[in-house]
Amino acid sequence: MPLPMVHLSVAKNIVESGFTVSALPSFYLGVISPDAIHMRQNANRLDKHRTHLIPLGKKWNDIDEWDYYKFLLSFIESNKKHSDLSFLWGYSIHILTDMLWSKSVYNNFVKKYNEDTAPIQEERWAYYNDTDIIDQILFNECPWRENVWNHLQKAEAFDFLELLTADEISSWNERTLHWYDSGESQHKNPIKYITKSDVLNFISDCSETILSYINHA
Repeated sequence: MPLPMVHLSVAKNIVESGFTVSALPSFYLGVISPDAIHMRQNANRLDKHRTHLIPLGKKWNDIDEWDYYKFLLSFIESNKKHSDLSFLWGYSIHILTDMLWSKSVYNNFVKKYNEDTAPIQEERWAYYNDTDIIDQILFNECPWRENVWNHLQKAEAFDFLELLTADEISSWNERTLHWYDSGESQHKNPIKYITKSDVLNFISDCSETILSYINHA
């Protein structure tokens, strides 16, 4: 699914469009936290589906976007007494971004990859080659990264319901804060299937779609 700069870009757009967030550090921490499952030893696909609130046996392509947004509203409402509301909103926006990415950018990537008669990488690595290089470019060119990074540095991790531990969230936050330090991606093959324009268009469209959900709920 999309990497941190895509998630944070969508979240930043939503905040700048007037969505009220009471605690920005918690909000941005929530935005990256569903992927903190990668910090769990021996985590599997079922664990990731659980932290991403994907219904058992379903894939993103099987799920209606509007119905799922209403489910996330009920998830936020049911848990706001047990967790930080700003974090819950960030967490839910991450999941919506994943769904929309899967149905557009990722599906287009799979189509292009399958049409390639001479791929130079296995599918998974071809995907991460393109997305990681572009995510580093987004970070290098981002005018607001210092602001958001300051919020993430201030954020305090906590055990999130029964989904993630404070240590997992904190470790993932630390990883994100320093992932881009080298200034260049660890992947070196030329971008082939997903372009920077694809990603920038997605960020814009995804932000508008989620805002339309919020405004018409």
